[in-house]
Amino acid sequence: MEVIHESLQSSIHDLPDEVLEFIMGFLPPYKDLQNCMSVCSRWYCCAQNVLRKTSIKLVKAVGEFNILWKNIVPTEMVPTITKRFSHAACVIDNSMYIFGGCTTNATSFNDLWRFDLSNRHWVRPLATGTYPVPKAYTSMVHYKDCLIVFGGWTYPSLSQYYQNVTMFNEIHFYSVDTNKWMLINATNTPPPMAGHSACVKGDEMVVFGGLVMSAVQNYQIQCSNDLWVLDIPSLSWRKQATTKPRPSPRYAQSLITLDSERLMLLGGVQTLHNRFVYSDCWILTMKGPVWTWNEVIVKNKEWASANIWCNPACRVGDKVVSLSRSRNGWNTAKPLVTSAVRLAALSRPEGAPVSVRVEQSLQRPLDRDQNINGRRGVLPRQPIARQAQINNSNEPVAGPSNGQHLQGPRIPNENISPERDNAVPGPSFERSGSALDSAKRDSLRRNKNKNKGMKIVRQLQEANKYRMAAFACDSSTNNAAPENDLINQRQIAHLENRREPEPDPIPPRRQPAVKKIKRNTLTMHVLDISSVLDGNSYNYVSWLCPRLGEMRGAPEELVMYSLVKGNGELIMFGGVHNDISILNYSEHQSMYSNSLHFIAPPRDII
Repeated sequence: MEVIHESLQSSIHDLPDEVLEFIMGFLPPYKDLQNCMSVCSRWYCCAQNVLRKTSIKLVKAVGEFNILWKNIVPTEMVPTITKRFSHAACVIDNSMYIFGGCTTNATSFNDLWRFDLSNRHWVRPLATGTYPVPKAYTSMVHYKDCLIVFGGWTYPSLSQYYQNVTMFNEIHFYSVDTNKWMLINATNTPPPMAGHSACVKGDEMVVFGGLVMSAVQNYQIQCSNDLWVLDIPSLSWRKQATTKPRPSPRYAQSLITLDSERLMLLGGVQTLHNRFVYSDCWILTMKGPVWTWNEVIVKNKEWASANIWCNPACRVGDKVVSLSRSRNGWNTAKPLVTSAVRLAALSRPEGAPVSVRVEQSLQRPLDRDQNINGRRGVLPRQPIARQAQINNSNEPVAGPSNGQHLQGPRIPNENISPERDNAVPGPSFERSGSALDSAKRDSLRRNKNKNKGMKIVRQLQEANKYRMAAFACDSSTNNAAPENDLINQRQIAHLENRREPEPDPIPPRRQPAVKKIKRNTLTMHVLDISSVLDGNSYNYVSWLCPRLGEMRGAPEELVMYSLVKGNGELIMFGGVHNDISILNYSEHQSMYSNSLHFIAPPRDII
């Protein structure tokens, strides 16, 4: 029995590698998976395989548009970062760092936040040293154990004393290990700039384009296509010479690293003189004293991401991902964000909706004149006997609808033409269809008001009958109506006959129902760059056909967000709404976002 019992005992070490890797796949591919590597050599190999397969699955899922959206609501995390857009983001090991950004109400930030990718919560590092000024449209890259923040601008203040945009060319280093900011004094600095792109090549930081403000242009803002290189060990700048032709001046483009010697430039915009939104693609070869620009043919542009300048691109293996509005919403919304976001457009309505115009038309004053045989006038006063007959009838109707033509004096209407005034009353009178409909509506409205009047008369009669019942004579001895009752009836009938018809009661105004507005969502657009990677020298890249329809869990359309790659996932943060039809004009905070969205491949099933 002891031998059988010992043979039934097993542990996790007895599991096959495939099962062990499947279990490890449920762990966040960050610190927790790294801790598994330190258990034993077998676990180390299994954890390495999980990381490698996770990266491969992400590339495959992106190419097949088979992705899963995972969202984290900011209210679930305390503390949490402020809503913003046009910030800088960078991933180091197990953390994503966010710096700066702005809102449309002239507010810029200089705070630094760290998002723990393992535990999924925000941390605010209380760093020491010299902080950067509040700014947006800055660049932040990772070099060894430091973050390098360069450039940026600050929105003009709402105060009348500060109306100009302020740009910067300062360099700040943030040490992750010591949690300290350092202001760097470099030599041969470039002009102040914002909206540029930056990448790290070895010990150099390469900066391209952006909006610049230089003394040569009398400190006027200009778009640039210059290339600047910072030698990080020596902290010296140089303006790099390049071949021609080269990309047009632009800003807000994406600069993607292909390998140690090549960079890819994608998209951008130029809005200073004439608006040009670029969707071209260039490759920069960084060899020799003069670097080379080569334009690459872009195929299937009809499937390209819209406005790549405000939708950043991120490389995933041999693919480049950009999130943009779904194709079924390209022609249904009005873009809010152009070169700069302004709230003035929110207070200018484009026109009242159809429902509002219809409601206003229904509130016009109605014509209450009586209409007899299509001619406008008033009914003559009728005798009391005739009025009594009408009171006894259920539905007294005046006019030809009940086959009787009333005779009597008619008050002419000033708006009636002579031909119409001389028209012969009777069924043979010819009228248009619209006039017949109008007459029927007036007749029904008049009958309704008359019925209400008869109902009031009967109620008053009943009330008068029992009002003085204690002092009345015995009704069994005298069946005739009292004289006072007859007098009251005549007075009531006379007043009722002179009373003008009451307008229809206005129903109480109800609160408008909250209409669910169809909102545009983000979809994934993929650029295949395999033709220019791994030694391939083809001179083209191609956009893949996107998935039609909305993806489940996809967020609403945002622009000027950040998109970075983690371990087996893409991380999207922040942004501003690009559709003014979904905004609440009284709450501008609803325009911005501080939500986190993750793009991950589906899980394997054993």
